[in-house]
Amino acid sequence: MEIGYRIIRPADIGTQPVTFAQISLWRVADLGVTAGERAVTEAVQTARTCKTRGIRTVFHPLEYSLINEYAEQTLGVMRRLAEAADLGIIIHDEGGDGEKRFSSAEAERYEKNVNEIRGLCHVSIENSFNSGDITWFWERFVKPAADNLSLTLDVGHLELAGLDSAEFVRNMPQRLVERTTFVHMHHHDPLGQGSVKDHRALIPDCREIRALKELLKRKQDLWIVLELDSQEDGMRQSIDLLRQVTQ
Repeated sequence: MEIGYRIIRPADIGTQPVTFAQISLWRVADLGVTAGERAVTEAVQTARTCKTRGIRTVFHPLEYSLINEYAEQTLGVMRRLAEAADLGIIIHDEGGDGEKRFSSAEAERYEKNVNEIRGLCHVSIENSFNSGDITWFWERFVKPAADNLSLTLDVGHLELAGLDSAEFVRNMPQRLVERTTFVHMHHHDPLGQGSVKDHRALIPDCREIRALKELLKRKQDLWIVLELDSQEDGMRQSIDLLRQVTQ
């Protein structure tokens, strides 16, 4: 089991006392970070720099759909990332027309494109679009795959969706626990403002921490990503909390 942090700009490399990082990049963004073509180029160079420093990495491209009008662009980006990938690429679950489950045609396209990417590197699917229906999504797209495809459990997104993350993990089918590779950790504060998708620093005994404890009872070989801006207050304290949980 490894604890890592999120890199969203080259200056974040090596700023935390860990040897694992997630490189996040956006197709479009208004977060004060680069996006589009420049973000892809930076992400690839960041991965190479991390490798020279002994930091393991996974890519996490955001706002890159595999079924909408940007799908072909997405595949082009994924091919470039796959060439530089270490631990692989984390992608999101998606929804169909009207924000419902995929139609059969949409599901076929999503699966086809995922299969192309996992033919190049490891792929992991995260709950983001609809955490309330994520068990169905993982059962449909992750479980049937023979290899090179796993799931990423975003604990904070469960809370953001109104779910009790600790209860979700306790009731998670073992077949899905076994397919879990990465875990995203951040705290959901329903009164909080200003953080990306409410990604806030962890606090002692918050429900997200309890959920991680439940998961670690069932599986130990996990890559845990603290999904905060490395320049935010509370970063080191959150890392310390994760270390206490995993000791």
